[in-house]
Amino acid sequence: MRRIVLTLALVAVAGLAAFWAAGGLDMVQARALEAQRAFQNALARALRALHGGEPGALATLWGVAFAYGFLHAVGPGHGKFLLGAYGAGTRVPLGRMMGIGLAASLAQAGTAIALVYGGVALFALSRAQIEAVSDAWMAPLSLIAIAALGLWLVWRGARALLRMQGAPALAAAGAMPAAGGGGQHHHHHHHHQPHDDPCTDCGHRHLPDTSDVARISSLREAALVIGAIALRPCTGALFLLILTWRMGLEWQGVTAALAMGLGTASVTVAVAALAVMARDGALVWSGRIGRMAALVPVVEVLAGALVAGVALMLLGGVWPG
Repeated sequence: MRRIVLTLALVAVAGLAAFWAAGGLDMVQARALEAQRAFQNALARALRALHGGEPGALATLWGVAFAYGFLHAVGPGHGKFLLGAYGAGTRVPLGRMMGIGLAASLAQAGTAIALVYGGVALFALSRAQIEAVSDAWMAPLSLIAIAALGLWLVWRGARALLRMQGAPALAAAGAMPAAGGGGQHHHHHHHHQPHDDPCTDCGHRHLPDTSDVARISSLREAALVIGAIALRPCTGALFLLILTWRMGLEWQGVTAALAMGLGTASVTVAVAALAVMARDGALVWSGRIGRMAALVPVVEVLAGALVAGVALMLLGGVWPG
């Protein structure tokens, strides 16, 4: 059953890649933009109903906001691109990758909330000024962060490749007998405490073991990915939050923005999961997972280069000069 699911994910990714190469995503984006404009009108109607005290208006607002977030995420976006490339090019587990997708979407909603209420309360900015800050500064900063992550993936993958190339030589050197009889290297083993074992005096570890280091590294990576995506707030959330602030519906607007983030997350989580399952599907179908493990750094280098290249190209269009 697992092999069937992973195979379907691999086929789906291949189909999406072919669809993108044929220009199909442009059509999807155009349809999504049309639907977003219709849902903006639906948001305005739901807000008027909520302001008028109509029963069920808040639940309607949440539903419309969720649908708007879903449609907003359907079109091409650098956040989903980063999540897909990161999931395909690294050995991140499925559950963790889905959590990163969810956290990134909710963090985007949090950035919109902070920008609107920070801008309004501290600087008395207008809607146009808040949107200008988002477009002129936060969007380029997000792209710069994503490009930096791509370059970091390239560097990490290249470093892993260099280590793998040096491993056979090190293994051959380790297999040779030590000079001088070979027995002396056993003399001092009982004087050294292994790094991963507890101290015999106090019962605690004074150095982190390999699992602790891996956990800290993965959490740092997840935070970097989430932060790079969250720097660019959703424009729909900005529109919603500014309207609700002007209407005196502050907490209702904040909850609706979070509902919009959950709608976006329904797509980003699916992208993250699909990338991981397609990666595992490729390994399963290879029939030689041990050998294919050597290709993981290569995929990481290629994924990082693609992420950095796309982000830099988008940055040239967003922030010329």
